[in-house]
Amino acid sequence: MTLVKFCGITRVEEALMAQRLGAWAIGEVFAPSRRQIDAEQAAAINYSLDGSIAKIGVFVDEDLAKVLDIVRYCALDMVQLHGEEPPEYLDELPVPAIKVFCLSGAVDEKEIRRWRPWAYAFDTYSRAEYRGGNGHSFNWEWLESIRGHERMILAGGLNPQNVGPAIRKIKPLAVDVSSGVEYASGGKDPQQMEQFFKQVREADRYES
Repeated sequence: MTLVKFCGITRVEEALMAQRLGAWAIGEVFAPSRRQIDAEQAAAINYSLDGSIAKIGVFVDEDLAKVLDIVRYCALDMVQLHGEEPPEYLDELPVPAIKVFCLSGAVDEKEIRRWRPWAYAFDTYSRAEYRGGNGHSFNWEWLESIRGHERMILAGGLNPQNVGPAIRKIKPLAVDVSSGVEYASGGKDPQQMEQFFKQVREADRYES
């Protein structure tokens, strides 16, 4: 069964919707972004949830001490690294980590092997001001050499229309969506979230 992560959660009601749908995780962005929230906001969201959904903090080249403080204060279950952090950074974290690789071409397996995270996430390389959540997909053929990897998370421009084909082609552990389930004005659209989750489950049935 493909896991689902709704990233860029900014409100309690969005998190509760993700939990109700049966999502594996929510992502909370602590790096500069139009979806950025602070520790107080994240804590309020996280303490409204039960233990059935993972809370993942997204960071970009953040000071380690600050990350550790936020992990504790917000009761984060995991950390997602979206910057140029060195592999040794993982050794200092008290929770499992996801390392994001932004692709502009075929995946570099040698670079991936330098890391030992809980999972590897693949997103679209962009020159935009902010990392991730830009709504642009990449050529899934770039992941062909690691297709079906047991610890691969697919991100980058996913939405209810393309997530099914993506799962059938890549067979990832999880899919990560942000802008693909949002209103044009910003904020998560419950109907789009539900449709995305439905398409994931339909793709899983196709594969089983």
